[in-house]
Formats: sequence, C-alpha cells, structure tokens
Amino acid sequence: MQRQHLLAELRTGTYVMLRPSAIEGIGVFALRHIPKGCRDMFGPPDAPGHWLSITRAEVEALPAHARFLVENYCLYDAEHYFVPATGFKTMDLACYLNHSDTPNIASVSDGDYFEALRDIEADEELLVDYGDIVDGE
Repeated sequence: MQRQHLLAELRTGTYVMLRPSAIEGIGVFALRHIPKGCRDMFGPPDAPGHWLSITRAEVEALPAHARFLVENYCLYDAEHYFVPATGFKTMDLACYLNHSDTPNIASVSDGDYFEALRDIEADEELLVDYGDIVDGE
C-alpha cells in the first residue's frame, strides 16, 4: 500500500523543485501548471512537534554556522524561531521560498499550507511575502 501511495503521489502530487534563483540563491520553481487555489505544492503539516519553538536568546547562543541556518531558513515571530525538530538534516522545500512584495502564493495557518494566489506556470518561481507568513509579523 505504501508503494502505491508513493507512486500516486509522484504521478499527481509533484509540483515543485529547487533551482538556482535570480532573486536569491536557491528558489522553488513550478514543474508544471499550478492552478489558483492549489494547496498541494508542499506536504501537509507534519505531526505535532515536527517544528520546535526556540527563543531568540537560544538562537543567539548557537555557533555562527548553526545560527546562520536558523536565521535564514526558519520562520519566526517576535520571541521565537520555529526550527525543524531534526535540525537541518532534512528540510521542507517551503524553506527555500523567496520573498516578493507581489507574491504568487500565500501562507495559510502560519505556514502550515501555502496557496496559489493565481495560476502559476511551469518554470515560474514561487514567491511569498515573508511579512505575511506568520500572524503578528
């Protein structure tokens, strides 16, 4: 059953990949047409505890290389960063979304999902307004 689920996901649920971005370093790009309203570009929210909340003071106490990863690839609010529970051994592709003041996707439920704001064509970079990802920013 697991194998059939994976094959179905690969056939119908694969929307994006990482590529070099003219905007900043690496970006997330559409492999195929993504219709307006689609929320399936990335995986569904993981089980509770997949992302852990750590304070800004705890981040500041990390070695420079680890602090760089947290500050550049993790969501945050006024007091905390939200870091993958496994560290940076595996990462959600959504961590590589670049910013735009005119985004083509939007955060839903503090980044649990991302929704296409308009039709997105193959090879187009997916962009989000960083200020709108987490409520209270």
